[in-house]
Amino acid sequence: MNWPDIAKSGKVSIVLTFTLVALLSTMKGSLFYNGLKNFALGLSFLFLGIYLTDIHSPESTLKQTEELGLEGVYYVVVSDIPQIKTKTYKVKAKILGKVSYAKNFMASDAEVILYLSKKIKLPIPGDRFIMRCSFKSIPGPDNPYQFDYQQFLSYQGIHFQTFVNNPNNIINTNTNSASFIQKLAFQGTSNLKRLFKENIEDTVALAVTESLIFGYKEDIPKELVNSYSRTGTLHVLAVSGMHVAVVFLLLAKLFSFLDKIKNGVWIKTIFILLSIWGYCVLTGLAPSILRAGLMISLIIVGKSLSRHYNIYNIIALSAFIILCINPYWIFNVGFQLSFAAVLGIIYFQQFLLPLFVPKNFVFKEIWNILIITLCAQIATFPLSLFYFNQFPNYFLFSNLIIIPLTTLIIYSGTAMVLFSKIPILLNLFSLFTEKMVLLTNDIVAKIEDLPYSLTDGIKINMIQVFLIYVLIFFLLDWYKSFNQKSIFIGLAVLAIIIGISSYDKIIMQNKHSIVYFNAPKFKLILISDGKRSVLLSKIPTADKEMNYIRGWLIHHRVWPLYKRIRVNTPKTKNIRLKEMNLYSKGERVYYKGIRLDI
Repeated sequence: MNWPDIAKSGKVSIVLTFTLVALLSTMKGSLFYNGLKNFALGLSFLFLGIYLTDIHSPESTLKQTEELGLEGVYYVVVSDIPQIKTKTYKVKAKILGKVSYAKNFMASDAEVILYLSKKIKLPIPGDRFIMRCSFKSIPGPDNPYQFDYQQFLSYQGIHFQTFVNNPNNIINTNTNSASFIQKLAFQGTSNLKRLFKENIEDTVALAVTESLIFGYKEDIPKELVNSYSRTGTLHVLAVSGMHVAVVFLLLAKLFSFLDKIKNGVWIKTIFILLSIWGYCVLTGLAPSILRAGLMISLIIVGKSLSRHYNIYNIIALSAFIILCINPYWIFNVGFQLSFAAVLGIIYFQQFLLPLFVPKNFVFKEIWNILIITLCAQIATFPLSLFYFNQFPNYFLFSNLIIIPLTTLIIYSGTAMVLFSKIPILLNLFSLFTEKMVLLTNDIVAKIEDLPYSLTDGIKINMIQVFLIYVLIFFLLDWYKSFNQKSIFIGLAVLAIIIGISSYDKIIMQNKHSIVYFNAPKFKLILISDGKRSVLLSKIPTADKEMNYIRGWLIHHRVWPLYKRIRVNTPKTKNIRLKEMNLYSKGERVYYKGIRLDI
């Protein structure tokens, strides 16, 4: 029996095993029956996982879309808030069916990406269209070791996209099937965008404010995003657990007076839960905000019931609920980093926080921020090295400054919304928010410019990621008990990690490569002798080049780039690199006697 067959039988298996659990639960709690009940429960979750994984698998969703055919007349519904690009609207949509002359109507629920010309009216979630178009596959990366957007979307069940330029090829049916929550989210986001746009003049400050308050990141300049990333503060730009925690703390203080009245705890709990989920809906229920909302909600309910809850069980339950929606979210980098950070803060904080107990309130808050940042970084840096190949050396310093500033921005941005009908207060908070955002951006830029602010070009594999976590475990065990065995095992693991990197480096040093990279309007040729790398290019700015070659350089252990050779014109200055047997004369380049065409 193959995987799809097992998955198809999953529905029956789930029903049967859960029924068995229910029957066993009615019997007396002997050791045999309890063991059988636990086995049946585990089996039911196994079948549930198989079933959910199959229906969301890239192969299954791809097959479903291909069965419709990739050209014709389709009936679609907008499923998400559209992104406004420079020349188009980018929209996630669901194909409800295809109009076929032979079979009349072929029903479907395949997800696709639509790029709509701005000649077409901006769609909203729930809008239904009939359109004639041709779908094309989501393109894969143009160069080796670049971000694979095709795979990223395939885990969301999206494999095809189309561009509709002619308004005559799309007909709005003037019907909207959006749920109440979808309409509320879209209306709320639209109102917030309009409010901030009318009251914040600086476009960069406006973009960052939108990202901090309700998670709209499309307008932030790429250079600024890179600056936040290189200083270890990128997490503040994504609406996540920190933002939900800030909202929760604010609400807890506002409703603290309810603790003194009868049933006030439950009234307070209901108010806070409604407010938190209202905020989550407003930000579009992104996976990061959904994770945080679930965890905090479960904690709040547990406290209200006066129960002693296990925080690790709450984290596991929130992960389980999210993965039931789509099991392939487990491959999402944000998902992995988010849960790693939360687990790290909870686990490591108990050991690091008592190291110093400040008596002053200000120093206590500073110490708390430092420890939380350090705990999160310890837990996430192996994954960060694996995915991003860089480490922000001043992450403690930068977060100590940026987190309080962005917290103030979130509070002042929230105040803009609360006092939007009072012009004096709105102007006051708008000015404060704008100035604080500009100050924050300026500080991030200055930290980025500090010497040795970033260690870049780090390459580790998944085995090394696992070994780094093993190393952290034994170092922590040594810290707790001063067990000499732990430190010796930790040193042995460290030696293995270094040994793997050294072995990879030696293997790569024996590889000579000439690689042609795809870059718009320009040619890029990278030459490597295994120890050094030289880039031949006509691109005038170096920053654009690195977008294409960075991944290859890091993977082949020849980071950083040894030399750039510009071959813009026949009169370009001649360059000779004897150590690589490379010579350039104008636009002609010779490597080991072989002429390369640029």
